[in-house]
Amino acid sequence: MEEGKKPGNRLGTAGLVVVCGLAGIVAVALGLMLADALLIYAMEGSGGQPMLYVMERTDVQPEWGMVVPLTEKDFADHPALDAVIRGEERNPSGWEWGMSDRRFIGGANVSYAESRALQDAYGPDRETWVYPHLEYEGAYYLVVTTWP
Repeated sequence: MEEGKKPGNRLGTAGLVVVCGLAGIVAVALGLMLADALLIYAMEGSGGQPMLYVMERTDVQPEWGMVVPLTEKDFADHPALDAVIRGEERNPSGWEWGMSDRRFIGGANVSYAESRALQDAYGPDRETWVYPHLEYEGAYYLVVTTWP
């Protein structure tokens, strides 16, 4: 064995490299989380605000796409959706879009977090990009969110 080298030196060096690598991975993950939080904070403070729009289908049950029945829990989890479909933000004379069997019935300002939650819950399927139809009391709805 060479002079000046201890037998456990290689093991200690390898351990130090592994610990530094793990600390680096944790630091990068925390940095990404902080960047995401700061980005959302900056967007909410920018003056622009996302909107929720609800489109009602007046025809029979849609032939394409998934149908999701809305429950009281859905309305409790998403108060803006409740306000547009059954509450004070509903506009019975909503403007028609595209075909006469579809019309926007209302809209509401929502926070970025609520917009993201609505998009995740009722937005388009990530593979087919088809929006699910929400069914409530015999009517069918599509949820559209916008970001400024």
